[in-house]
Amino acid sequence: MNEPIIEGLPRGYSLASHQLLLRLGELSAWPERLALAPRSRRIPIDRPILVVGAFRSGTTVLEQILASHPQVGVFWFFTNAVYRAPVTGYYFLKLMSRLGLLDAQGLPYLHNPRIALTPFSAFECEWVWAQAGKNLWDPACTDLTAGADFENPSFECELRGIIQRHLMVQGANRFLNKNPIHLLRLPYLHRLFPDARFVYIVRDPIATILSHYRMVQRIAAAIHPHAQARQAIEDGLHLDVLTPRIKTSQYAATLALDHIHPLLGIAHQWRMMHLTALASLAANPDLAQQTIFVDYAALIASPAAVLNRVWAFIGLADDAAAAITTAVAPTLTAPVTPPPSSDEAQWLPAVREIVALAADPLAALPFCQDKCT
Repeated sequence: MNEPIIEGLPRGYSLASHQLLLRLGELSAWPERLALAPRSRRIPIDRPILVVGAFRSGTTVLEQILASHPQVGVFWFFTNAVYRAPVTGYYFLKLMSRLGLLDAQGLPYLHNPRIALTPFSAFECEWVWAQAGKNLWDPACTDLTAGADFENPSFECELRGIIQRHLMVQGANRFLNKNPIHLLRLPYLHRLFPDARFVYIVRDPIATILSHYRMVQRIAAAIHPHAQARQAIEDGLHLDVLTPRIKTSQYAATLALDHIHPLLGIAHQWRMMHLTALASLAANPDLAQQTIFVDYAALIASPAAVLNRVWAFIGLADDAAAAITTAVAPTLTAPVTPPPSSDEAQWLPAVREIVALAADPLAALPFCQDKCT
């Protein structure tokens, strides 16, 4: 496979834009759906687990921990490329792995070098959720917010089938998905899955925003010089890796601040994502009751205590969960981050002013070290 070797991307990433794989997904979609329907339709989507939080707030590390439970099934990294035929795609990619065309071992991933991921690791797969009609990649869409009144029956039917086939091929009975953009669609998700369990993780806003800003720079520096890599990531996997902007109800203000400095745009995005989520929780007591709040600092400082409460909240406090907690607790450490550069420091007072409106109510949340019900 003739593709540039890029640190942080598994070998085989260009399969995402390979015409054979794309064609396979198109041709297999309906046959797979029809052939597996008698079996997949009997699989319940029981209390799906939805991990939410701002970008760079610990959502990925929490997702990877919970996804390692043997009862948990997920969308995986390559789901974006084969989402209409996940079972066919799964076995095709396994074949590519056996042929040595796809890295299957865990490698530090570009967006989070401290976590080893494979093409089959849990992933948010926003491209799947974008099929509802609120599309991150659609220039005509200026707000990804989806309330309880938003509906797309054909997408919702297809989504259930996609989830059921993922559960089937993974031999799992609980579905988990992590996606920061879910902060903008909590009421919609609660309507789709009334028994869902939401795990909402919060990290210090300044640390989160600086990490987000630096992540975007790191990804751009690695991917931008390689046209083939950009095509595979952006066209094949539908990942907009070079932009920090998510479309909230105040997207125009985010763009205006981003034009002044990207840190300000990221800070405004952070504020609006959290304010939207907090308003949704305040308006829906059932949704709030099914949400547990996790403090990232507490997860790092007391991982066993926090994880035990999360396992109990999502209904997976068993021997497997205990073994996972025992294994990962010693490995959870705070990232070593350099102090703000002079350029970053110049904008931090304005960042603090922007985030204050959401940071104050977030600090008052009943985090799970204090309350888990």
